[in-house]
Amino acid sequence: MKGSPIKCAVVSLGCPKNLVDSEEMLGWLAQSEFAITTELERADVIVVNTCGFLKAAVDENLQKLKHLAKYKRQGNCKALIAVGCLVSRFPELVQEFVPEFDACLGVGEYHKVPQLVAQLTGVTLRFQELLGEPPYKPRIVSTPYWYAYMKISEGCDRTCTFCAIPLIRGKQRSRPMEDLLMEAKALVEQGVREIILIAQDTTRYGVDLYGKPILPELVRQIAQLDGLKWLRLLYCYPTAVSERLIEVIAESEKVAHYIDIPLQHSHIDILRSMQRGGDAESYARLIERLRASIPDIAIRTTFIVGFPGESEKHFEHLLEFVKAMRFDRLGVFVFSPELGTPAFHFSNQVPKKVAKERLQLLLKVQKEISLQRNKTFVGKNLEVVIERKVNNGEGYEARSQYEAPEIDGVVKVKTQSRDRLLGKFVNVKVTKAFHYDLVAEFVAERR
Repeated sequence: MKGSPIKCAVVSLGCPKNLVDSEEMLGWLAQSEFAITTELERADVIVVNTCGFLKAAVDENLQKLKHLAKYKRQGNCKALIAVGCLVSRFPELVQEFVPEFDACLGVGEYHKVPQLVAQLTGVTLRFQELLGEPPYKPRIVSTPYWYAYMKISEGCDRTCTFCAIPLIRGKQRSRPMEDLLMEAKALVEQGVREIILIAQDTTRYGVDLYGKPILPELVRQIAQLDGLKWLRLLYCYPTAVSERLIEVIAESEKVAHYIDIPLQHSHIDILRSMQRGGDAESYARLIERLRASIPDIAIRTTFIVGFPGESEKHFEHLLEFVKAMRFDRLGVFVFSPELGTPAFHFSNQVPKKVAKERLQLLLKVQKEISLQRNKTFVGKNLEVVIERKVNNGEGYEARSQYEAPEIDGVVKVKTQSRDRLLGKFVNVKVTKAFHYDLVAEFVAERR
């Protein structure tokens, strides 16, 4: 490129899977000799990776796009590009709602972003020949340097009646294990100490490539990398958490004693209507097996309330199930009827007011469970990674192996140390427990 390079900013909206896509777009742009900036007011081009999973996300994303349009009307920005899930699901919506956007690219077209930027800004790509079809995927990790997400597959083969992901991202497409091992090794060599495995369904990894799920073998091999501290698993389907996977988590000191298993409901009527596998009894047995093999494991789950046909009896069943299982972490969502999914047309829709009341009741029950479980840490030592300095200067916020970034609570570490601790793993002693967070004191640093 002649003259000053075009400055590009990428805004990532939505889940960690979207974030990985955004990081790959940053890599493609940098490889094409575009300059990367995080300052939107200085960007010549702003690329927005959108989320379209739920109606609430669609509405929120459209408002965000409308806000970003001001950089073109009032500032330096010469071109706006929307990419990702929202564009794939509702291709006409973005430019109807925000006409300032110059172009849209759907899921699976991220590698075309540099060519599109070049077209919109009138420049010629030096490395255009490298920017062909995947799997060529450069990547610039945008999370703090000590952790990174690694997407092991794309799409989903499940047929949950409430979920739009298969409509947006298609069938499952696993990445070859050798590619994942190479990427994991490269991440660790860059200084990443925690790798978080993500996919729409991590437990189904490998079925399309190898004829069977091979997540346990992938976990086992990544956990052997020198320099890796923690390996964390998100988005595990409940009926696919195998005995071998439990064994691998239990056997490796590098696999975090943490697992995310979205259960969605407990009553068999609702689960069958959702087209989910398993039932309350099989879920309880799974949780029992996990805790028997890994006594300190933190189990995170999510539930949907207000699904069509959910009666008071069904909801009471869910409440009692949550009380009995005593999950460490729990998220709750109100059912959202998504266009194109079977559940959109289901009868017996639950009034939003009722669904929101159920959400609050469930969270109230979980809040006390969370407090009681947090109290069991008081007086104990934990190893944590220091993540951010508290504004008042009295300490830091940190995470142990029992918390995932951004979605779980934090460990508030009180210390007067002036050492540069961000990204370091230290030992702390827990002194106080709140409903979702812990308070601890600095004990000793571990490098």
